[in-house]
Amino acid sequence: MKEILKISFLLLLVTALAVSCQDDDENTCCDPTNPECPNYDPCWDNEEPNASFFTEDRLIWPEFGEYLWINDSILMGGQVRFRSPFEGPGVSHVWYVGAETLTTPTVERNFSQVPRPSFITVSHVITYPIDSLCYPEATGRDSVAQTFYLIDFMSELLTVESTFRGVINNETDSFDFKIRCLDFLTGEPAQTTTSALEYYGINFHNNHDSIQFPPSTATNTHFSIYDPDLRGALLVIDPEDMSVEMNYKFFFDPTEYTFKGRVLPE
Repeated sequence: MKEILKISFLLLLVTALAVSCQDDDENTCCDPTNPECPNYDPCWDNEEPNASFFTEDRLIWPEFGEYLWINDSILMGGQVRFRSPFEGPGVSHVWYVGAETLTTPTVERNFSQVPRPSFITVSHVITYPIDSLCYPEATGRDSVAQTFYLIDFMSELLTVESTFRGVINNETDSFDFKIRCLDFLTGEPAQTTTSALEYYGINFHNNHDSIQFPPSTATNTHFSIYDPDLRGALLVIDPEDMSVEMNYKFFFDPTEYTFKGRVLPE
């Protein structure tokens, strides 16, 4: 009974502090990271480390001056990065990638020569200092094994062969377009190992035609075109709701275009 009363009192105290911080008084101190405030919480922004990590495909995007790394579980492959969000004093990492054992917070490896399609499992172990105040039951160690998929055909990516339906610059009439990736020599759907692959925009910009895109790169959710004649061209798919947005600008036209829409179900 005493425990129930104690828990009830703590809940009332937290509620009271929350209500007090809704006061419109500008002088009310409501910063949970400030020890001077009544709702101060030393564990507010103190996440307990864990072994989960990002598995990232590389997108070439020279306009940013560097590569973009896109977290996903379906990868084009080539250079792949494994990255832990937890770094700092006393934090150590051990990665098991194939036969290799690595000990840095971030690891890059090239999977260009791995047979396709493939499911690859990477294991990660993290050890970290225990925060006895915020996480008194922590062990200071965590491990996880995560699996990602290396595609064989480019059409396995959401960005390739999906149909996008939407509008440009909030116009009222929608249209469909898609991106295709073909073997330039045979005209057949391209594989990741195809030496002469070409990207094509089918009804891109609602032009009622097919155009060959300049040099481009694709990940499962991002597609970029890096050419001076089509500037800033980046298509992004949100896998949560399958919404699509693509921003671009033609060299001969100062207008900035934004396509917004969605991926149509197959």
